Amino acid sequence: MTDSADERTDADRAESRGAATAANASEAKSRPGPRSKPTPDRGSDGDAAVGEEFDRVQAHLRRRLAIRIGAFAVALALVTGAARWIGLDVAYLYAHRENLRAVLLEEMLAPAELWAQLQADGPSLATATVETLAIATVGTAVGLPIAICLGILGASNVTPRLVHAPVRLLLGGVRAVPSMVYALLFVVLAGLGPVAGALAIAMGTVGDLGRLFADEMEEIDRAPVEAVASSGAGLLATTTAARLPQVTTAYVAWTLFYLEINARKSSVLGIVGAGGIGYPLFMSFNARNYTGVMAAVVAILVLVVSVELVANRLRDALDAERRADRG
Repeated sequence: MTDSADERTDADRAESRGAATAANASEAKSRPGPRSKPTPDRGSDGDAAVGEEFDRVQAHLRRRLAIRIGAFAVALALVTGAARWIGLDVAYLYAHRENLRAVLLEEMLAPAELWAQLQADGPSLATATVETLAIATVGTAVGLPIAICLGILGASNVTPRLVHAPVRLLLGGVRAVPSMVYALLFVVLAGLGPVAGALAIAMGTVGDLGRLFADEMEEIDRAPVEAVASSGAGLLATTTAARLPQVTTAYVAWTLFYLEINARKSSVLGIVGAGGIGYPLFMSFNARNYTGVMAAVVAILVLVVSVELVANRLRDALDAERRADRG
């Protein structure tokens, strides 16, 4: 009897514990759990950033386009105004086009007349052409050493600002005066003839090559200069040993190029009495002998093309030598 009562008691306890466990589980299910944080949509944020960057770039491009259109409009207005101010009339030029055609076809480019003129003026044109070449060569040779010195002094990595700034200003002033004006001045000094032309070419060479040489000197590598200077070398020794070797090839190339330019400049200095082929060109034009003008133009073409061919050959040889040294 007692045993059966104990068994019922144990069964009741187990049943009550099971009911309690089931109730707790049901309550746990019904109780709301902790809310999870929403995951940010990274894709949408990236798309928004890309859209903003695209809009920014588009706005920048629109502003730049507007600025360019405005600048072009201003430049076009200035050119149009300048053309009207100097009296440029396209309609007038078109109406008188027959005058130019008659001069070109009937006088300047007539083969028989031109050949006869070249035969008649050949000796004098040859002498004037050689004189023009001499003016260009002598003027370049006289101006070259001065241009090298001023180019070195005008480089900001060689001399202090107190030196290179005035030298740069001097070179700018020399370049500002055309060679024709120098020729007029030197005709007063040396008289009519090729000497005045050579001095005028020398002045132009000093101004232009001096500026180019200064710019080339400022582009050199500083490491060799610092290595030589660290040994106690002064400015002159450092320039001779470390600076000039880096720019020698460029200096020679620029000199040959400017010799071509001087040959073209020298061909017109005779107009102001500075010698060369410009004098017979000017006299033929004054006499309205357009066949003689064309004969002088042919001589100028032969001179300029010959100088250019020789200069190109020399530059090619320098380039080949430089490539060989690097290899």
